[in-house]
Amino acid sequence: MLDLLLPTTDGGVGVQLAVWATVSVVGLIVTRTKRDLRLLVIGLSILTLGIMGIRAIH
Repeated sequence: MLDLLLPTTDGGVGVQLAVWATVSVVGLIVTRTKRDLRLLVIGLSILTLGIMGIRAIH
């Protein structure tokens, strides 16, 4: 389970990025009629992407 959250290989990072994109799109589709929830989903998605990027650089 820890390897899914903190991948050590490049393949794991690719899978993590694909899962992030899928969850983000599904979240946007589910909340498409509620503006406030949609903004929350976008914000959490960007935050998650930023954390993944910082981990990749560090």
